[in-house]
Amino acid sequence: MSKQKKVTYTNSCLTPIYQNAAYFFENTEQVIKYHEDEVSLGRYGRYDNPNWSEFESKMAALDNYESALMFSSGMNAIVTTVCSFIEQNDLLIYTGKCYRKIRNFFNQVLPKWGVKTIPIDPTNNDDFLQKYQSNAKILFVEMPSNPHLYLVDLAKIKSEISPNTLLIVDSTLSTPYNFQPQKFGADLTIHSCSKYIGGHGDVLAGSVAGPRELIEQIRSYRNIMGGIADPHTAFLLNRSLDTLEIRMRHFNEAGMKIAKYLQQHPQVKKVFYTGLESHPHYSLAQKYLTGHGGVVSFELDADREATSKFVDALQVPFMGTNFGSSHAMVEQCSVFTYYHLSPAEKQELEISDSLVRLSIGYEDSDLAIKDLDKALKAIDRG
Repeated sequence: MSKQKKVTYTNSCLTPIYQNAAYFFENTEQVIKYHEDEVSLGRYGRYDNPNWSEFESKMAALDNYESALMFSSGMNAIVTTVCSFIEQNDLLIYTGKCYRKIRNFFNQVLPKWGVKTIPIDPTNNDDFLQKYQSNAKILFVEMPSNPHLYLVDLAKIKSEISPNTLLIVDSTLSTPYNFQPQKFGADLTIHSCSKYIGGHGDVLAGSVAGPRELIEQIRSYRNIMGGIADPHTAFLLNRSLDTLEIRMRHFNEAGMKIAKYLQQHPQVKKVFYTGLESHPHYSLAQKYLTGHGGVVSFELDADREATSKFVDALQVPFMGTNFGSSHAMVEQCSVFTYYHLSPAEKQELEISDSLVRLSIGYEDSDLAIKDLDKALKAIDRG
């Protein structure tokens, strides 16, 4: 079959899905202009896609940077970004009480490549001051942390570290709507877009945003490592960004209401929610966050078996490990995400048998509270 004329409509309200692996050029002159950056065209599906480009430009604007990149997952965004800058014998420092797969990458993979990694306690600023070394190549901060929603004094940290240390912030639990790391000195901001950014539980993706020079360095590694998302995922994420502000307003309002309900309940021992004055980093939340999101973690005044009974009695949330989706999710952390850790490891990470992480969905908050109340009464009945 010979080359055929391409039919393109340019007046669609939405960018169509560009489901293709390759792009064509009209002639050799156009190829040369492409190489000289004189025309904006696609070359190959691992390097370019209009659906990605639209999403990346939106994320750059939301995160308040020059440029951004899209990845196949949040973890791929982290791994590719770190690999773009780290070298053998380098030092990476990170907040230790963070998402377990991030810890696994730092603790299990990077040391094999000759990289030294040091965890710091996000609950203790003195721990950071004692462990930070000026030769650190990267300081990686998860803020807020998962699942306790711990914060660090980011601006203070930025003022104390070497200008040669790259400050990377994973802000998945806040989104750009609630937190702007760039304003407080972050060189790069990362999101797992599978969570709040996607917002419907139907995509896996990640993003990193930052100055153009840094993003171009990461882009070259993405081209090599191939951690790209497919065009349909980018299309869905572009859809989701249209409603991000509306969704985050709901999560912020519902999260606060449910956190306050749990705080006053006699069966609840402790609530981790940065909007509550009882949270150990409430003052930092007032400085850095404009909202507190839809994840509420809490400890019951109960043992492991009673906590399992509570979780099993819930009817509104699915039992699962995602958050920021249209449907509520709940997990008993020691039984679900941290099941294979030793008792000592769980204690170090503050994962008690009664710790529960609740991710609010789009349901009415009063309905969610009634469900929680009924499940808590199931514990009372023994």
